[in-house]
Amino acid sequence: MRAPLSKTLLAAVALLLPAAAWANPFGFGGEPKSDLYIDPQPVAIEGYDGVAMEPFISPDGRFLFFNNSNDRRVHTTIRFARRTGLLTFQYLGELPGVNGEGLSAVPSLDGQGRFYFTTLREYPRTLKSVYAGVFDGKQVTGAGPVEGEIWPRHLGAVNLDVGISLDGDILYISRAWFIPFVPLPAPIASRLMVARRRDGRFEIDARSDEMLGSVNRGGLVYAPAISPDGRELYFTRASFPAGMRIMVATRAAEGAPFGEPRVLSALSGKVEAPSVSNDLKELFFHKDVAGSWKIFRARRNEAVRQADR
Repeated sequence: MRAPLSKTLLAAVALLLPAAAWANPFGFGGEPKSDLYIDPQPVAIEGYDGVAMEPFISPDGRFLFFNNSNDRRVHTTIRFARRTGLLTFQYLGELPGVNGEGLSAVPSLDGQGRFYFTTLREYPRTLKSVYAGVFDGKQVTGAGPVEGEIWPRHLGAVNLDVGISLDGDILYISRAWFIPFVPLPAPIASRLMVARRRDGRFEIDARSDEMLGSVNRGGLVYAPAISPDGRELYFTRASFPAGMRIMVATRAAEGAPFGEPRVLSALSGKVEAPSVSNDLKELFFHKDVAGSWKIFRARRNEAVRQADR
């Protein structure tokens, strides 16, 4: 869903965007750092050598979901692979049941097999862009728009991507704002929101702004991923001149506001789209390598004290 943001594009877009939406309030390198995840290494997807973006590791650790390039000139589709080793997966092809006309991207999966993804196939008519279906290990069935009151009300605002909690009851939404009919390489603003499931429907939490106040401060904020216990929120922040970085914000208990985010400093370069394993021992993300996006895996640093997380 997101267009790659090179340094040149970051600089160009910065001239067009409101300062509050794009500027980094800490300046270059001023954000607090964390070494919670270290030793990033590239992942090999045997049988696939194309662009690989937006990784999501399934809760059971058996499958890696991802999409190919999200360049506007490419038909973006969701693919999947079966794990064969620590850093190796066997490509299984496009994921049946989710791809169609236009973009399909940014997968997420809860512990009950409910599969979420972004698609723009009906956005021009309904402003809905997040679908869900059921993954059975081979395909997704029954995919359709997520039910509830989580949608924007005006053209140009779009739910860019989501991260679902392990229990399937809390949806972290990246809401972005574009200028309609103006092909900018990035949104003019982007922030996270929290929605909760009630009677099978999602509604924006009344305390969403309070819980995410420190997360949404400065830059474009997107690509959310929540830990199984709800206490660690991973996301991407992009701003000028710092560029893109993957961050983590923590809290004492589910439902409390998140604290000040920290940059995962070992995940350097042009990086986006974190996904953590169910046991928190692994973090997957994509990174620009010589002009192409590749998936990497980092391991959790068990030497980091809880107080430092």
